[in-house]
Amino acid sequence: MMLIVLTGCALFKKTPPPPPSTPSRSPARQHVDAKAQKQYYDLGVQQYSRESYGEAKKAFEQALALGPNTALGVKAQENLKKIERILKTLEEIETK
Repeated sequence: MMLIVLTGCALFKKTPPPPPSTPSRSPARQHVDAKAQKQYYDLGVQQYSRESYGEAKKAFEQALALGPNTALGVKAQENLKKIERILKTLEEIETK
């Protein structure tokens, strides 16, 4: 049996890990204040049900800012789109 050892080959070189002073900041690893996010989301739902669309929009934007990739963040985005359509429709009605 013959053993061949390759040295200096680029295929076998390892890339060094990133230095410890630059931690990874991927969205999945960021801390989300779930309690605060839920409070803002619930406030948005309450304001929406009262037809206070401007206040609902603000609350959903806060919930979204706390964690856009969470389940509540996704729901907040969907609700913001609904509110934008409602506000646009109301504006069109007022101009007629």
